[in-house]
Amino acid sequence: MKSSVLISAAVVAVLIGGGVAYFLGGRDARAPEAEETPPSATHDAASTPRVPVEAAQSATPERSRQLALEIERALVARDPQQRETAFNFLLPELLRAEPARAVDIVARQEPGETRDALRDEVTRQWITVNREAAIEWIGSLEVMERRASATIAMRTLAASDPAQAIDVADRFGVGRDDGSLEHMVQIWATENPDAAMRWIDRQPPNDPRTAQLKSRIEQVRAQQRGMSQ
Repeated sequence: MKSSVLISAAVVAVLIGGGVAYFLGGRDARAPEAEETPPSATHDAASTPRVPVEAAQSATPERSRQLALEIERALVARDPQQRETAFNFLLPELLRAEPARAVDIVARQEPGETRDALRDEVTRQWITVNREAAIEWIGSLEVMERRASATIAMRTLAASDPAQAIDVADRFGVGRDDGSLEHMVQIWATENPDAAMRWIDRQPPNDPRTAQLKSRIEQVRAQQRGMSQ
């Protein structure tokens, strides 16, 4: 009787030990499976924000629309400070992004001081950003506005590129009747005589307009020689 009890106890111990080993072995086998996709990694991937390409592309037109609205509000308000802010900060950005909207704003203005101020500012800024596009727009204006804008363009370019300023003046026939073009060339010849002469040397020899400007440049150079002697 005692022997059978001992045997039974041994069998139970073996069975229990085998069950524990099976349980532990199964848990260890499943552990790598659980570690392959940690919950935190899944959460991070799902929560990472992504900007759609379409949204990024549509931001520019929307921004241009907002800029145009703000500029028009400033014009309607007739507040000098608002207008200055619009001209100095909003208009340059709009001309870089979508100049057609700036042109449309000018076209919608009634004749008068507000339209003139906006047209002049568009000319002044655009001629330095995209000269050919600005010149094309200036050419589309009616006669009086075209002359006014061409004069603004000429004076603006005179500070950075006198040769281009002369080209614009001659395209639109401005600056000669009031002597402003000759005055500009005189300043150019005084400040940079070599550049002025190089420009003259590249011009057609029989062009009366060139001859007039050449005479002014040579006059300045003769005065400078006389002063240096």
